[in-house]
Amino acid sequence: MQDTDPNQKNGSMPKPVLLVVLDGIRPDVLRAAIRDGDAPALGFLAERGEAVWDAVSVFPSITPAATAAIATGAPPAESGILGHAWYDREEGRVVVYGAMRETVISTGPVKVFHNNVWRMNRDDLSAPTLFEKLDERGIDGACVNFPVRRGPHEHPVRVRTVKRYKRFANRSELLGASVGGPKEYYMGDLFYSRDTGLHGRSGVGGLRRSVGINDAYAAGVGAMLLEEKAAPFTLVYFFKGDSIAHHKGLAAQRRHVAVLDQYVEDMFDAAGGPEKALEDYAVLALSDHGHTPLLPNRRRFVWLDRILGDGASAGPRVRFGPGLEIVVVPNGRSAFLYFEEGVEREKVVTNVLSRRGVDLAAWREDGWGVVRRLGRELRFRPMPPAGNGPRDTAGRAWELFGDPRALELEISDGIVRYGEYPDALERLWGCLRSPRCGDVVLSATPGYTFGEVSGNFHEQSDHGSLHASDSNVFVLASDVPAPRRLTDVVPTLLDHFGTAAAAATAVDTGT
Repeated sequence: MQDTDPNQKNGSMPKPVLLVVLDGIRPDVLRAAIRDGDAPALGFLAERGEAVWDAVSVFPSITPAATAAIATGAPPAESGILGHAWYDREEGRVVVYGAMRETVISTGPVKVFHNNVWRMNRDDLSAPTLFEKLDERGIDGACVNFPVRRGPHEHPVRVRTVKRYKRFANRSELLGASVGGPKEYYMGDLFYSRDTGLHGRSGVGGLRRSVGINDAYAAGVGAMLLEEKAAPFTLVYFFKGDSIAHHKGLAAQRRHVAVLDQYVEDMFDAAGGPEKALEDYAVLALSDHGHTPLLPNRRRFVWLDRILGDGASAGPRVRFGPGLEIVVVPNGRSAFLYFEEGVEREKVVTNVLSRRGVDLAAWREDGWGVVRRLGRELRFRPMPPAGNGPRDTAGRAWELFGDPRALELEISDGIVRYGEYPDALERLWGCLRSPRCGDVVLSATPGYTFGEVSGNFHEQSDHGSLHASDSNVFVLASDVPAPRRLTDVVPTLLDHFGTAAAAATAVDTGT
């Protein structure tokens, strides 16, 4: 760990920070596990620190967008990362970062590998990461398996098969020789700053560990980093709770929390036990999105390309051309629609909102965000700080025109209060300002999903919508304030390290 920090608080060094991200764990699932005694380590953190059970993700509430928000403090429109897939109009193709195995295969494994490992961080991520901001202040970071990890230190590819493919297939445009990351970066056998003994054939986790998606490996490396006090900021990511919910449902996720808790306990033990860990570290543990159970039959699937007719198509290789005027890019329980010139948005919106499983449609028009649901329409946009419009709980003033019931808003005494769509104005605005989200964004009704760009669907549970079931996340915090939004994580930690968070993360309202 560094010996000096130029930004001391009250003459003392700020505590190092451990950030643990538990992908897709619903707040009520974790709360039940703590109540039943099946998550003692996380329960200890909740008891000793601060627990928030209704913090909010971004929209779309899907892993790439949410992890980008955690890493940058920016909503999707500013981070540039909006979902598992989006349509690049300039390149004339769908960009897929990867999700279900069928999606990876139909897109092309090498292309998805390139997009996820290189393109997403190097080319598409448009906001600086916390690792970059901290490095500017001389504060080192460490990262295990987290997908958004851009930083100033280069880490070479370690896997020989990747090196051989790059050399013999002459595919240098797809597979680079290294990636940029924090000072300590670990992603299975692909990248590691030091050989920890957890890599290679003798390592933990088998094939999945080799490409950086094994939780036992993440816990092992995380424990090593804490035992060594290797960096002032350490981020450890556990993915499997999300995958289990997708394929086996929330009851299975509830059982898996006990496994995740053991991983957290192992890391605490490496730091000297739970008491010592919280004495020596400021700790944040949080999820990136929730999960919505799907209906138990094929009625849960919403095939948007069929609804929209012959002029529309979805798929990892679809592109505009003769006879195709709408490109459909599903992202779980959200979806992006891209129009060719001349497509009547009103006709499309009226059509999709009349179909089972489509909850709401939103778009940007003449500087306003527009959302339509249940025949009601609301236009909204943020006001300058001195504006006199109704304010949300974070203090942002909004100009509203139309029916607030489109988003189940209650406005009284100048305050905006949310119902089933938490922080909806801020989260929609944080999506719609990006051209990457297309011409119309859809959110699914609870119980339904649009599936993935490959045409495949999760069976048990999915996420991505604006609804609370997908959008609420938990935050457990010790020695740092508990953020209420994922976009508040970066400013909270910058403030902890004394780096003038407000100035560093100032955001243009885009009005």
